[in-house]
Amino acid sequence: MPRPARRAPTSATDPGGLLARLDRVAPAVRTALAASVAAGVVAVGATVAQAVALARLLTDALARPGAGVGGAAALLVGATLVRALGAGLAEPAIGRLAAPLRRALRHRALEGVLDAGPAGGPDATVQLATRGVEAVEEYVARALPTLVLGGLAPLALLGWLAWRDPLSAVVVAVTVGLLPVFMVLLGLAAREEMTRRFEDQQRLAGYFGDVVRGMAVLRAHNRSRDALDALESAGEALTASTMRTLRVAFLSGLALELLSSLATALVALVLGLRLLGGSLSLAVALAVLLVAPEVFVPLRRAAAQYHASADGLAAAAALLERVGATAPPGAAPAPGSAPRLALEGVRLGRPGRPAPSAPVAAVVPSGALCVVRGPSGVGKTTLLRTLAGLSAPLAGRVLVDGVDLAAIDPEGWRDRVAWVPQDPRLPGRTVAEALDPGGTLGPGDLAAALERVGLSHLDPGRPLGEGAATLSAGERRRLALARALARDPLVLLLDEPTAHLDARSARVVEEVVAALPGTRVVATHRPFPGDVLVSLEGEAVGAR
Repeated sequence: MPRPARRAPTSATDPGGLLARLDRVAPAVRTALAASVAAGVVAVGATVAQAVALARLLTDALARPGAGVGGAAALLVGATLVRALGAGLAEPAIGRLAAPLRRALRHRALEGVLDAGPAGGPDATVQLATRGVEAVEEYVARALPTLVLGGLAPLALLGWLAWRDPLSAVVVAVTVGLLPVFMVLLGLAAREEMTRRFEDQQRLAGYFGDVVRGMAVLRAHNRSRDALDALESAGEALTASTMRTLRVAFLSGLALELLSSLATALVALVLGLRLLGGSLSLAVALAVLLVAPEVFVPLRRAAAQYHASADGLAAAAALLERVGATAPPGAAPAPGSAPRLALEGVRLGRPGRPAPSAPVAAVVPSGALCVVRGPSGVGKTTLLRTLAGLSAPLAGRVLVDGVDLAAIDPEGWRDRVAWVPQDPRLPGRTVAEALDPGGTLGPGDLAAALERVGLSHLDPGRPLGEGAATLSAGERRRLALARALARDPLVLLLDEPTAHLDARSARVVEEVVAALPGTRVVATHRPFPGDVLVSLEGEAVGAR
């Protein structure tokens, strides 16, 4: 089980970049963040009021025994109630505001699975869509607001200290100035460890599912003990990465506590000497001494939440990479009729692994049936994924009625495109559920849809089993085609639609596809009626 080489982009773990990308998925994120920061500001104000009231109360009680303490006591009680109510009500309110983010991320993750299949295996995808999404919500509801307050609250408290006692403010400011050095160094180490830990967690989830599903085969070949040993090794790797993250977190907390204690001790020493010299009043000294430690509280909370949100940061990076196909600002709407597709110098493949075919330049007229030819491995499937908007070309562009596909609203485009891959996935317990997930078709419509692709012998109530194992490969292909046709797509993309089919069934599929009104592109290395769009072997091919 080698460690994945690809890392999440830095912007995904940068709080500003992360917030911007999450905001495009669920705009309620900024509302939750603003509400949390507002609650934190109220808490800071209440803290200062508490310190002033308590200092005045003690001064009146110690220095002026006969003075009334009603006003100071009332201020202390009021500030305490405001702080308590703010802390008690803020968390459930912010959680309620951040809840739409959880729903939006799971919705987008499900769309990604339906479009392109599970990334990293079904078990890792389930882990990402459950615990990963919860970790992202926790990060938005707690960690991000704490990070913002970690920058704002100390400045506000230092400003109050500078107003009441500039010398104490200088002492605290010098100590606070040392914190960024420690936080940057420890934060870089923590980010590396938390990313590694999340990858180990994802890998363990996927490997555990593979072992469970294949245990019967492993036992039949007497290899179950080897699989369990490998699973134990993966668990030990996760434990080791978790302990490394905890060590960094404890070291960070120790540094903050040490600096906080040092600053408070220095302030207390300076205040004591000035009180003995008579250059400072007792009320001011007590208030400053009570507020000085509070400067470090938001910083300690921010550091603690930064480490506690390790899963949220890593999960957000993985989720946003998975569901990151959001509509760019001012995105063009998807076409309303069968579009004309044009490929201008499209270079297929993935970064670092270009396809062996030459750049593709071709045109698919509106409503035409075109065929992509070429042997296995030259990029036919990648070309279809590029037309479907699931993969970006390495170079060149795809035009839809003259508009760059990258500038079109991806959700609107996917609503108008149906893509049937070479190995289609059919979610659903029965044939009817796989064909009509929404349950909008009646019995007669289901029978007609099955008969259309030569599957009239299938009972709509027939169980499919896991992965539609009760159907043959050819039946799965035709059922997936019927499912795609039920959407009435404007663009139909088919990958080897007649593979594993006998001559009669292949002819049925060819006739159905040929009779459709939309724009159709078929990738195959077998004969298929239609105009040959391009040969991915680089040779010129004329129309048939």
